[in-house]
Amino acid sequence: MHFTRNTKSLAFGRVRRDDRRAGGPRFGRPGTPRSCLRLPLALLIAILAIPLLPADAAAVELKAIGRFGLAGAGSMVYSPKGSFIAVGTTYGMQVIDAKTGRPVALFANPYGRVAFSPDERTLASPGAYIAGQIVGDWIRLWDIESGRETGRLEGGGHSLAFSPDGSVVAGVASTFDENGDNVTFSADLALWSVATGRQIAVLGAGKGVRLLAFSPDGTTLATGGRDDDAIRLWDIASRREIATLAGHTDAVVVAAFTADGATLASGSTAGAVKLWDVGARREIATLTGHPDRVTAIAFDADGKTLATGSYDRTVRLWDVASARETAVLTGHESWILMVAFSADGGSVVSGSGLDAYGDVESAGDAIRVWDLASRQQVDSFGGLAGRVQKLAFSPDGNLIATKAPDGRRITVWDVPSGRRVATLTGPDTLIRDPVFSPDGATLATDSRGGVTLWDTTSWQSEALLAGSWGSIAFSPDGTILATGGGDGFIALWDAASLQRIATLVGHADGTYTLAFSPDGSILAGGGLDKARIPREGVWLWDVALTVDTARAIGPDVPLLADFARWYGSEDQILDLDFSPDGKLLACGDRLRVTRLWDVATRRQVASLDAPDRSRAIAFSPDGRILASTGNGGNGTLWDVASRAEIGTIEGRDLGFPGALGFSPDGTLLATGNMGLFLWGVTYPPIDIPTAVEPQGKARATWAQVRRAALAPSETAFLPNFPNPFNPETWIPFDLHARAEVTISIHDAEGRIVRRLDLGAYPAGTYRTRDRAAHWDGRNAQGELVSSGVYFVELRAGEYRSTRRIAVRK
Repeated sequence: MHFTRNTKSLAFGRVRRDDRRAGGPRFGRPGTPRSCLRLPLALLIAILAIPLLPADAAAVELKAIGRFGLAGAGSMVYSPKGSFIAVGTTYGMQVIDAKTGRPVALFANPYGRVAFSPDERTLASPGAYIAGQIVGDWIRLWDIESGRETGRLEGGGHSLAFSPDGSVVAGVASTFDENGDNVTFSADLALWSVATGRQIAVLGAGKGVRLLAFSPDGTTLATGGRDDDAIRLWDIASRREIATLAGHTDAVVVAAFTADGATLASGSTAGAVKLWDVGARREIATLTGHPDRVTAIAFDADGKTLATGSYDRTVRLWDVASARETAVLTGHESWILMVAFSADGGSVVSGSGLDAYGDVESAGDAIRVWDLASRQQVDSFGGLAGRVQKLAFSPDGNLIATKAPDGRRITVWDVPSGRRVATLTGPDTLIRDPVFSPDGATLATDSRGGVTLWDTTSWQSEALLAGSWGSIAFSPDGTILATGGGDGFIALWDAASLQRIATLVGHADGTYTLAFSPDGSILAGGGLDKARIPREGVWLWDVALTVDTARAIGPDVPLLADFARWYGSEDQILDLDFSPDGKLLACGDRLRVTRLWDVATRRQVASLDAPDRSRAIAFSPDGRILASTGNGGNGTLWDVASRAEIGTIEGRDLGFPGALGFSPDGTLLATGNMGLFLWGVTYPPIDIPTAVEPQGKARATWAQVRRAALAPSETAFLPNFPNPFNPETWIPFDLHARAEVTISIHDAEGRIVRRLDLGAYPAGTYRTRDRAAHWDGRNAQGELVSSGVYFVELRAGEYRSTRRIAVRK
């Protein structure tokens, strides 16, 4: 299952529109509405004849899809049937699949100890979590499937629990001060009717209640708290306290019943675990082992084994009959928030907290699965995605690489599953940018120790370009790697041979961002020249001319910007991005301004005021949207044609975005700072006049319109994507119309080495690693070919073209 395509999410954060109030995002995930029709060829032709109007204030919808990792986890709850885990973090509540870790739903405000209904359809949360406090004089009920809020229980509450039949919610009542700004917790334990939403009883359970546990038959409620070293049992029918279980020497904070309700286990802040006979109201045994506070507790289905978790970062298993410890499970990097037995009884699932801000990334995962028979860890997920300063999508959109502000490592995430697939550390502790090569085979990272190239299959570092670099960029065809740094120079490297091919004079005080134009003809560099008045923030180079000149005079002779120098800003340029058609260059600076430049005329055509410094900017793949974001501010979406602001995601809910990027197909937007968030980007359907319906209209989505509008105008054979680590290569091409495609590889003497009969391909672009033709560097006999020059011929219908490629082992 792919969490980017289902419908189990809640819009996370607040998306502001000119025609709607802040805080009004829609629920659901991106996708084609059910009312949309498959578009026949004639209708596609009709669509192409309709001008693509500028996006208006309601043109773009952002829908939360998932938050990667579990940084800032402060609570975890295992659902009754073992399907989900609810994780409360500093930026909302995330529900994940308990078996795979795949994000299922996001809730912007809930934080603290939530509760699942017995049927796992509803989640109860304590009001809202804003500015570090639980606020809101209510308990909110959420439908997990749709992500919608379905109801509220009057009067605030926390430490919630559903009765076994799901009809009652128990919690500790909360009230507000006179100003209505601060929440305070009363001494009352209250019961609410889920059906009516009203409070039906106040039990008066005493101060500081933190644990609530219903007996399996729903007749008894066990409570305990930070101000009480006893467990109190309440009869639900009579609303009376029926027993006090005394024996702990410190506050009792966790408790659980066996499935038959006969035994109760409790844990205290002193580390003691006690077993109680519920019927006889007496202590059975004391289990000693944890040296610190017990934070989680659970029985298995038959009540024979007890699992406990603690501040000591261990999970301990106990034999209930003998009261003996049978195993200590270690590996968590923080204190335990949750323990539970899987639905099949064969494993234990445990969860721990992670650094709330992620300045120093953890190498471990928050959720771990342990096999009961072997006592070994068999799975883990929910790795940290704390503060994200830089991010990059892979060309096929299946991976995202992120970098944290501490610069200690790069984390690579699998987009469909939401799992961490690799953690990379470089030769220096200050890693800066992650950048994928156009074929997706290589990930480049830069640092003070040099540029490291990583093979994206093995995630092993295969090459290092020495130097102190602060910015990197691949040319669109993958043949050139540009690096810039604080020494005032930019280097161009041959991506296959890893040899320097040119040296450029960059910004005197550092080149901090680099970008190639889509056709690879121009290299743009952004940085800072403090002594230059006016400051020329953006420099451009003609790549072909630069390379030819460097070949004539040598790669180590510095070359000035031969194309243009632009007055870009009074301050440092932080990011650059070319529009997909290469006509515009967007520049973001520290002065809260995003500027648009016409590349042909070299003139500024727009100045977009941002709420904060424009640390990251990106065009959508169709060029219609420009996204910008900065430290401590908001993520802003701009319509490129009208220059109008068409969407704002408020920073508080987003974790103050400082990095962003669109997926290659434009359907996803990744943002990061206090976490890595994924958003669906969709357009509302448009009405197309046709002769097939009585109303003369059919429905089409903007995604369908964009795909049709971006169909290639002609068939073309494009430069191959070299892989510097082995002789395999990807051969991209465009098809104007459906055709039978054949690729033939010949050696330098014209002898055929390999023939690839690809079959019939529909019209479209085949430029990425997952779509382009692939040659594994072997001949017809399956042998690796030798290094050297080869000629590749592409035949597509009547089209025929040949390109020269170099193979290097």
